[in-house]
Amino acid sequence: MKLKLIVNGYESPDDYKLLRTTLSTVASLRKTAVLRFTSERLVMISTPKSSGSSNSTVLHGDTGQIWCTIPRDLFKLYTVTSARELNTITMEYNCDSLVTVFKRYDRAMSQGCSSDMTIKLQSMPEWNTGGGMGNNGSNGRVNPVCALGITFEEILHGHVGNGVDYEAGNVADSMKVGYVSDKTVLHSFRIPVKLLFKAQDTRIQEPMINYANLMMCRLPPYTGEFGAGFSNFIKRVERYTSIRHIRLSGSRKEGDSTNEDPQLKITVNELDWHLELCWNGPLDAIVQQEIPNEAEETSQRAPVDDSMTVEDSEGNKTNDDVDVELVDVSAMVERAERENSLVNEVFMRSKDWKVCHKLYGAFEEVVLAISHNESCVLHCSLDRGSRVDDGTSGEPKERGQIIYYIARSKPL
Repeated sequence: MKLKLIVNGYESPDDYKLLRTTLSTVASLRKTAVLRFTSERLVMISTPKSSGSSNSTVLHGDTGQIWCTIPRDLFKLYTVTSARELNTITMEYNCDSLVTVFKRYDRAMSQGCSSDMTIKLQSMPEWNTGGGMGNNGSNGRVNPVCALGITFEEILHGHVGNGVDYEAGNVADSMKVGYVSDKTVLHSFRIPVKLLFKAQDTRIQEPMINYANLMMCRLPPYTGEFGAGFSNFIKRVERYTSIRHIRLSGSRKEGDSTNEDPQLKITVNELDWHLELCWNGPLDAIVQQEIPNEAEETSQRAPVDDSMTVEDSEGNKTNDDVDVELVDVSAMVERAERENSLVNEVFMRSKDWKVCHKLYGAFEEVVLAISHNESCVLHCSLDRGSRVDDGTSGEPKERGQIIYYIARSKPL
């Protein structure tokens, strides 16, 4: 197998920002993650026990997952060759180690360096002697340990004396400082990675979402009029460091009219105190195809309710006041039940919500989905413009995206 990537943050700052944001977001969730390279794209995955035997399609307990898609045209060079289908190469890596290397590259660029960052998969036989660093994989085999070799240049600036005799007194003060000497340093790193067998890779599957009771809304763009306000709404919870769980509620008006904005509310009810945070600004509701069927069922129930009211009023004419009062109470209860069915709520960990705040500020389009009493999903995407240099002018590039699946922290 062969893997070689080249990225240049100086020439393509927006694409590099997407890659950096993805790496740092994955690192904020767990110590290790998975890189899955295919012919078309790179997928970064953060799942619990990513190379273990448990199937990851079901979210339960403390099993939040991040699935990130990085298109191949984000890289200056993208070469992946493997015997597997779609040239798949899958590996597990330490998040902090890779993020540290990218921070060094950031520092180099801040000094004015425009060097390429080259990433290669390197065989390391000396790391695999005596069992190596890999854990046992399928059929008792040991996962081979390789290295991601990363190289880039950095320009170091320094000052040296100019050797001029200052006693003459005819040398300008600016020249007495000396001249600048630039030195180019080649940085080289090796990040250990554990290659995953095909059976292990197959078990890592993207979670499924229950669409039976799902509310989705498009959040205000971070750079838009309401972006700063919504960012403060998300960040408000971070003030309370002792909070472990929050209750996220999304509600929409009866009938799911697109003219009515859905509402979001965060409730904290622990440590003997109660707090409610509400977002009163605009939200763009995303209506599913199944909703008209629910409206049909509601309209079919209405005539039955009306006929029952007429029968009751005719059967007890001597107690009109009592009958009307009972009918009003019944209607109020039924209406409350219908309204409750339009409220989606889920308990989630406070630290998961903090990750949401970080993602919201990094992407142009963010969609929030709440599956009642099951999970919450944050879908972030970034428009990368159009292809103008490869003969397909006007065709949009594949979007980079991060999908954050958040399992409920406890039942309602």
